[in-house]
Amino acid sequence: MPALSLLTIAGAVLWTVLVVAAQTLTPGQSALRLGMSGLATGRYGWLMKLAFVVRGLTALALVAAVAGSVPAAALSVPGLVLFAAWGGGSALLACYDTDMPGLKPTRRGQAHALIALVAYIAAVAGMILVSLPLRHAEATAGMGRWALFIALVAAVAMIAQFAGFAVAARPAAGGLGRHAGLLQRVFLALVMLWTVVVAVGL
Repeated sequence: MPALSLLTIAGAVLWTVLVVAAQTLTPGQSALRLGMSGLATGRYGWLMKLAFVVRGLTALALVAAVAGSVPAAALSVPGLVLFAAWGGGSALLACYDTDMPGLKPTRRGQAHALIALVAYIAAVAGMILVSLPLRHAEATAGMGRWALFIALVAAVAMIAQFAGFAVAARPAAGGLGRHAGLLQRVFLALVMLWTVVVAVGL
């Protein structure tokens, strides 16, 4: 297994540990209702901010690993560029705190939301584009099929979490709005799962 693949897997594990630690140490923020970004605003916010950076570096490590290991015929340059944008956006989120529910919107919070929106879409588009050609190379065919399946499920989860947060923004939020935070966590977990599956398959 390439060294960059091992680094990618280690980054995914570290991200998981940091997120779990941030959530555990901030029990007042509901994992069901609130987005993970809120964990970066409390006493232990540095844990979540570090998780943003680790997630970004993990994505960039995978991009480098794929570019250096996958045959040209099975390589999607646009897909890698988009997934690198996801990594850069993820790391950049550490610089802009999100707006917490009930508080006055800020420019930094709006920047956070915009960066997250672009990064999420770039992640899904990149995952799908990277996965498609992987299925056609003998060395990566099996991994490519799994990667594409996870990418498509992640696309559905992304749409669901966008819908959830849209509902949550309404005065009397219910249904999906009550589980927007969970939907986001499912989406991000799928992105990290895809990252690990591709890294292991290289």
